[in-house]
Amino acid sequence: MAAALVVLAPGCDNGDSGGDVSGRPGDTIVVLTPADMSPYSYYDEATKEIKGIEIDIVRAAADRLGMKVQARRCPFEELLPRVKAGEADIAAAVITITDARKEDVDFTLPYEIGGASFLYRAGDPMPTMILAETIRVAAIESMTHDFYLSTHGIDPVRFKTYHEAVSALSEGRVDALFFDHGVVRHTVATSGGRFAVSRQETRERFALAVRKGMHDLKAALDAVISERTPAK
Repeated sequence: MAAALVVLAPGCDNGDSGGDVSGRPGDTIVVLTPADMSPYSYYDEATKEIKGIEIDIVRAAADRLGMKVQARRCPFEELLPRVKAGEADIAAAVITITDARKEDVDFTLPYEIGGASFLYRAGDPMPTMILAETIRVAAIESMTHDFYLSTHGIDPVRFKTYHEAVSALSEGRVDALFFDHGVVRHTVATSGGRFAVSRQETRERFALAVRKGMHDLKAALDAVISERTPAK
């Protein structure tokens, strides 16, 4: 049975549209994502669908299980609490595996090992962690990049979404954005020469966060990831 991708209205749903586990069809997997982290998960304006590497993994796993997929846009800071509460099955947002997060959700195998870099305006000096102490650096609230900067004595300018932070950088309201290297690299490639990317500053393992107890779903996701990802 092919997995159908149904895109609901932007924003998290409290269950009146079927977001609650007890109120939705049993053959449907609900995945939450900010959908602004291309190429991993993003909203395609042309097709009005959420697409990306992470969504492809979910759809392939759902296909193996004979299930459908509902993809919903949701702010990053709400993803794991809502999955933990049973309002969704999966969170997809280039999420770094940490011991603290493992207390609330299960993680799939890493689908990529990467890290974080600085996105900055082309022509400006390339940011480093030392230089970041003297400039305005943006981060997405509650993501590991936010915490990483804080532990290095840097108080970032926090934004709710990646798109908001990129807009602030473009408009000169911040001088750099610290985020996942793969997403930043994609932004540079599609910026028409406006942005540049620094060297990679961290090394992290990225995975999908799965609601605890969803053993069959996690196994299917792990199987898809194992087939698509070289052993690390």
